[in-house]
Amino acid sequence: MKRLKYDIKEICTIPPPYGGVTVYVKRLIEQLQKDGFSVGGYYSESCVDGEIISSSMYDKWTWMQTSLFPIKVWKYLSEVRNYKIVHSHFSLEGMVYLWAMKCLGRKKIIVTIHNSMNKSYYLNTNRINKFFLNRMLKSDKVTWITVSEQGKQQLMSFPIVPVNPVFVIPPYIPYSEKTYLPLADEMQSYLSLHEKNIAFYGHSFMLNEGVDVYGFQTVLKMYASVLKSTSRNIGFVLCLADSSNSDRIKELHVYAGKLGIDDKIFWQIGAIDNIITLWRNVDIYVRPTSTDGDSVAVREVIDEGTIVIASDVCVRPEGVIVYKYGDDESFNSAVIANLNRNKDMVSPNYQFYYRMKEIYQSLLSH
Repeated sequence: MKRLKYDIKEICTIPPPYGGVTVYVKRLIEQLQKDGFSVGGYYSESCVDGEIISSSMYDKWTWMQTSLFPIKVWKYLSEVRNYKIVHSHFSLEGMVYLWAMKCLGRKKIIVTIHNSMNKSYYLNTNRINKFFLNRMLKSDKVTWITVSEQGKQQLMSFPIVPVNPVFVIPPYIPYSEKTYLPLADEMQSYLSLHEKNIAFYGHSFMLNEGVDVYGFQTVLKMYASVLKSTSRNIGFVLCLADSSNSDRIKELHVYAGKLGIDDKIFWQIGAIDNIITLWRNVDIYVRPTSTDGDSVAVREVIDEGTIVIASDVCVRPEGVIVYKYGDDESFNSAVIANLNRNKDMVSPNYQFYYRMKEIYQSLLSH
């Protein structure tokens, strides 16, 4: 039998674009490589890193459309052929391709489900994907990981449940070597002009069953409430990574204008690659999500000692101040009450990486 050259192929792009999952996968690859594993991944069309593009360990990503399976399956099989393990981070998508990698490519498969909307996805996915998803769930050659207990419970509520135990591993790996790149002059000046600063991050205008996942209007109302409650100079940085929906962005500005706060906010529209510097320089980070997994951003902020206030829609990490989702008054009060609190002293937490590493080692040893 041919000896395979490499250990693990991570099925997900590394940044750009920047998002919780892509950042996690990048750090996972880097940490595994430091520990002696041979690991490959994917880059997006917006990648400009010549070293990545020319590397034999990386391939350019193209989406796994079910309708193009006959054409694309050989492409994916060729890209993973030299690897022992294929680890998908696209939740429950692309199951026909993962099935082909498992059966035709004889790969050991790991699937990490990074969100908690699994039940909704299962009900709405197309018949072909659902058929192969069910086959993957029945296979004892597939390892399933969710990032929260809520995600695991949803997975176990499917008509067909995984035959193997489901691992719960939050997708967080600290920066191995933190580099605090300077913020843009305009943002740094804004932060310096305010006594305290609050930050919010939303990747996009994502909806779950018609409800705004990130809570853009909720945070705008919160900031208006904070300014009414105090004469102190409090700043608010609103980060939206995906700048493509100009109509929705205009709607947010209009809504903020009605609240009298549009010109008081720092609007960071578009991804920034030094967001960890922002987390270090603000006092409170808010996450009023309507549904959530184990947020990379939340754990990054905690590692900077910054106060985190988040909804109770999932189990949050230790130290997070939790309020009841939908109770805007409780949310606003929690922010106002913590404006005087000092930041915490913390140390990086690698426990989740070690658990992921153990799974790889176990699969590679058999």
